[in-house]
Order: sequence, then C-alpha cells, then structure tokens
Amino acid sequence: MDDLKQINLSDSSSANIEETNLMEDRIMEPVKNNKVLPIVIIVGILLGLGSGFFLAQKQLLLAGGTGTSILSAKPQELTSSTSVKVGDVFGSADEATFRDQAEGILMAGGIDGEGSHHIERGANKTQWVYVTSSVVDLDLLVGNRVTIWGETNQGKKAGWLMDVGKLKVLELNAAPASDETGNQE
Repeated sequence: MDDLKQINLSDSSSANIEETNLMEDRIMEPVKNNKVLPIVIIVGILLGLGSGFFLAQKQLLLAGGTGTSILSAKPQELTSSTSVKVGDVFGSADEATFRDQAEGILMAGGIDGEGSHHIERGANKTQWVYVTSSVVDLDLLVGNRVTIWGETNQGKKAGWLMDVGKLKVLELNAAPASDETGNQE
C-alpha cells in the first residue's frame, strides 16, 4: 500500500499543474512533408514492372518463342514453297489453348458458311469436323491425313467446329472417304 498516494481533492492548484503537464505530453507535433516516401513507392513500382517484363520474356524464350511476340512461336513455318513430309508439325506450340484433337483427311469446303475446310473421319458427314485456322494455311495441306489440335467453337450448322492451331501430317495424298457402296462423296 506504500505505492498508493493519497489525492487531495481540495487542492485544485496541484491538479491543474499535473493536468497541464499531461496535456503538453499529448500535444502532437505537425506531420512533416516526407518527400522520400513517394520516391520510394515510384521506384518500387518501376522495379516491379521491370522484373515482371524480364521474367515474362525469359519464360517466352524458354517456351521456344523469339521474345518478340507470343503469336510468333511456331514449330515450323508453312508456305507454298515448303516441302511437306510425313511427321511435319505446323502451327502454334500453345497446347493450353489448342487442347482439342481430331484426326482425318483434310478437305476443302465447310458447311453453310461455317469452316473453310473439313476433316473427313469416315464416310458419314456427321462424323466430320469443320475447321478454320488463322495460324496454319490449310489450303496447302488439302488431301493429306492429319492430326489437328484446336479450340472447339459453337457452330450453328456444323456438329463440330474447330479453330485449328496446330497440325501434324500423318499421310500424304490420302484416299478420300467413301460410303458403304464404294462411292466417293
């Protein structure tokens, strides 16, 4: 009980002195304009952007790209002067986007304006895959048996409409599909 001090309520002058001392301790100094903080924030943002750009370019190069554009990453360029062989792969290396796959003979022509070409997977037209491509020039591979990778799209007339991103040649000048009587369609 030695720690406790008795407070004299009748003496108002000593209470005022203590209250004034407490108020002086609580008075806050005005905030100074800190010019270093905005500079540190701007430098941090710039370093973050620079390191993100560097890592993205490095990842693109590891994926087989040129470092200039994701769309330019192609296994092999297909032109009219390209000598096509069995096993050749054309198109994009992006397997995440082009994950759907079909195999058959690539033929010209779509169905009612859907698809520029189609993949014949038997004589029955309901089995065919109607395709377009902005990555591979399909006209240069018509008549070959191919495996295609692409992204399936919603078609109005086509049972299966696909945007081709990658193509592999399985057989050159493959025979077109025929029906049960042997007639070519």
